[in-house]
Amino acid sequence: MAVFQRNLSRNTMGNFLGLGGGFILAAALFELVPEVLEMGTEFATYIVVGFLIIFISEHLLEHYLEQRNQRNRASHPANSSAPATQLHGHTHDEEAAIHHEEQEVILHPGVGLATILGLNIHDFFDGVAIGVGFITSPSLGVLMFLAVITHEVTAGFSIAAVSRAAGFGRGLALASAVAIGMVTVVGTVFVFVVGEMSATVTGILLGLATGTFLHVGASDLLPAAGRSPSRLVVFFVLLGVALFYASERIIELAGV
Repeated sequence: MAVFQRNLSRNTMGNFLGLGGGFILAAALFELVPEVLEMGTEFATYIVVGFLIIFISEHLLEHYLEQRNQRNRASHPANSSAPATQLHGHTHDEEAAIHHEEQEVILHPGVGLATILGLNIHDFFDGVAIGVGFITSPSLGVLMFLAVITHEVTAGFSIAAVSRAAGFGRGLALASAVAIGMVTVVGTVFVFVVGEMSATVTGILLGLATGTFLHVGASDLLPAAGRSPSRLVVFFVLLGVALFYASERIIELAGV
């Protein structure tokens, strides 16, 4: 759904970001924060660290991109002052408009990368949960696998929508969605090959992922969705929260 259309309108993209933002923020507040605190209040520090890492990296990347653009303009002053010339039947200005229309950037590219990282960490532990379920009993493992799929469908949609809004192409958006599915398989295999991860490493990684989710959901996706002209953004945010809540209840019904 997120990569099928070549061009997504601002209304559609705003709705997509609202759904993804609601889902990711719900994952942080309903699941990750309580889980991190249950493992030990000392791991709450890593929630703050994860939040600040994304905040700082976004601003550093934005500063770097701005400096690069300034250097490009300085080294090619003719591009900004010379009259428009024809290129493949279009002027330079028309070519720029065409490329802008093909892939409109609504989110900072760093947001897309941070979301990919956070979801990969989160889904790795979904895979670990599947592996533990199979070790406990085959039937529990199958139930856990089916339950996690409810997470993966919405998570895949969210990461693809965020990737496209950050200016990534349809191919990379699809690859990022495939990646979070594959990392779940890696998490499952990890349990059988290596065994359970130490509580300290697990707490640190989950804390960092939680901070990432909080920043991406609350500071990036929801504000970007709110700037959309769509009147359905609030509905899609609530839908994202509801989908995550429903998937959590399905996991509980699976007996995990």
